Amino acid sequence: MIAEPVLWALVGLALGLVVVRRRSAGVAVLAAQSLLLGVIAVDHAVTEHGSVPAAVAILVIRGVVLPLVLVQVIRLTREPRRVASERSALLRFVLALAVALVAIGLAPPLGLHDEAAGDAALALVVLGIAVAALRRPVVFQAIGFLVAENGVLLAGLAVSGGLAAIVELGLLVDLVLAVGVAGAFGARIHERFGTSDTSVLRSLRD
Repeated sequence: MIAEPVLWALVGLALGLVVVRRRSAGVAVLAAQSLLLGVIAVDHAVTEHGSVPAAVAILVIRGVVLPLVLVQVIRLTREPRRVASERSALLRFVLALAVALVAIGLAPPLGLHDEAAGDAALALVVLGIAVAALRRPVVFQAIGFLVAENGVLLAGLAVSGGLAAIVELGLLVDLVLAVGVAGAFGARIHERFGTSDTSVLRSLRD
């Protein structure tokens, strides 16, 4: 069982990503969430006699390596000013919170070993999608994807016996590839338009 204050902390950090302004601050919040989840994974592996090396890999790659990749993307795509196309922080927060609450309220029981963790996992998936949908910079959209993946991992930890080590490592490979592609995409947009704001792509025509 994962302590409820820890689950609240994971969800609270995801909500913070909906409203935080600076990309660097968003990466820091993601790193904190991923490190906390990594610690949970390591503790779960120890207590449930799972794969400790795989859990440590989750901790290092999710909490350290991927945030460092995003920091490098930020360095390569400096924004001259705040992205103006984003909705207000309050509106983003209200929309994301409402969607998360509705999803949790309407979702049937997931049948997980830890139902509270299941609700938190669903909230992370929904909030991750909300971050990707409501934020315009490519870095924030990559962060939203990672938050949703953190929700999938949390759900896996809530399953009796946890995820198999090979599945966990496979997810990590997918994450590294996805963030790498997002970083290259963001750098290309910045090179072409002078910003990583994805709303500029609406100006493209066949």
